[in-house]
Amino acid sequence: MYRVLLVDDEPLARMGLRETFDWEGSGYRVVGEASNGRSALPWIERGEVDILITDIAMPVMDGMELMRQVRESFPSVKIILLSCHSDFAYVREGIRMGATDYLLKPTMQPTDLKEVLDKARSQAEEERRIRDLVEHREQVRRREELEKAFARLLLGEGTEESAAVEPPWLASGYRAVVAELDGAARLRSEEGGIYTEILMEELQESFYEEYGGEGIALRVGAEQLILVLKSTDGLERLQAKAAERGCTLTLGVSGPAAGAVDFRRAVREGREAARLRFYEGPGAVRPYRAEPGGGGAPQSGRGAKEPQEALLAALEAQTAGGRAEEAASLLDELAALWSEQRPSPAEVKRQARGLLAALRRPADAGSEAAERIEALQGMESLEEVRLLLQEALRSLQEPGEPAAVPEDAGLHRRIVSQALQYLGANYTRNISLQDVADHVAVSRNYFSELFKKVTGQNFIDHLIHLRLEHACGLLRTTTLRVYEVAELSGFNDVKYFSKAFKKVMKVSPADYREKRPSAGEEGT
Repeated sequence: MYRVLLVDDEPLARMGLRETFDWEGSGYRVVGEASNGRSALPWIERGEVDILITDIAMPVMDGMELMRQVRESFPSVKIILLSCHSDFAYVREGIRMGATDYLLKPTMQPTDLKEVLDKARSQAEEERRIRDLVEHREQVRRREELEKAFARLLLGEGTEESAAVEPPWLASGYRAVVAELDGAARLRSEEGGIYTEILMEELQESFYEEYGGEGIALRVGAEQLILVLKSTDGLERLQAKAAERGCTLTLGVSGPAAGAVDFRRAVREGREAARLRFYEGPGAVRPYRAEPGGGGAPQSGRGAKEPQEALLAALEAQTAGGRAEEAASLLDELAALWSEQRPSPAEVKRQARGLLAALRRPADAGSEAAERIEALQGMESLEEVRLLLQEALRSLQEPGEPAAVPEDAGLHRRIVSQALQYLGANYTRNISLQDVADHVAVSRNYFSELFKKVTGQNFIDHLIHLRLEHACGLLRTTTLRVYEVAELSGFNDVKYFSKAFKKVMKVSPADYREKRPSAGEEGT
């Protein structure tokens, strides 16, 4: 409700204004009355006034001087002048100085007052909108400047640049928190890379909403944020924001750091702590522990690798000799050694790839082996890797099948071509990766890998681009509302549609429609 101050040296005039208009019902509240400009100023100085209605001719301080002082010191206050016919020269001067409008006291009606008040309110709302937009853009500019400086610092560059923009709170102490998106491979496969990017942008924005000006959030890769913050209070709320979006975050928290000089060390500690997800599970806040066996550096030197390499060689020998029970026992022993020594996830996966190659049957030249290798890359826990290797070992013990003819590139292209035809006819329907894989009679994981190999694009992202192209056509050629365009293009959520559209097209659906590009300009 907008607050109004009435200023007039005539008590009857003030009473008439107050009593003949439904202030509350019209969305306004009279906060006070004053008989001259000087007595009106305290209300304005206390920030209690949005709209000032003032007479021009008054003793002590007239309306023109009051207006001059208010415009100079409190420009957001809207001013409406009250005048008689003889004051019209002053009215013109007042309008020139920035008054919203004026009212003639002898002929003023309640409808006139409402019209002018609503005009003042509209001006105030528009100015506030512009002011908020300018302030937001300035915040974003400063934020991006900081992010770029610290991204360069992370690469070992720009020390002087980062010092120039270093926020004051950084010198007094901070923590680096590495936020890893859990289940990222599954999300990319099921929802697409565009969805994952939007999700990480939303989480980055949630961080800034939580920490305001005392935090920095860097996007690193597709599924990681590096957070720099003065206090770790509020990390649980950030995880809650992720849960609202149907995902979880593992947060690795560094030890104390101070100044830009400690930044790379703090990030390294945060990453080492976050890496414990591979051994201890996702979705937790994990502080860095420097002591051996803690969240510090894993044992990955040559001395640590030698027992692992020896077990790998023995396991491969048992597999080649057909000694399944001995091989299974050695696999359990290797998994226990990994768990104890905690090499990096990349090292575990390197060794696991070698084992998968050793465990592959000669007949298994196609989809099954490829699926396992593809699945291994996205695994986030040691238990997942162990189960995958156990599955490969069990499949080796099953009766052999006739050697398969290796799949050629022509067959791959035919499968994907058939899938693209199906997509072209059905992309506006609620179809999934599994639906298309069933249509071309291959497994879901194998089709996902094959589609990306042939087209160079994730299946879901390709589907989203098809839908966005269709949406562009509807926006150009129809007057359908945005939510109707989203629904007819295959999107169930108009909010996600708008974000995906802006992510790919670089403009909102409404702005795209307004610009109405020609067919040659619309590429996605």
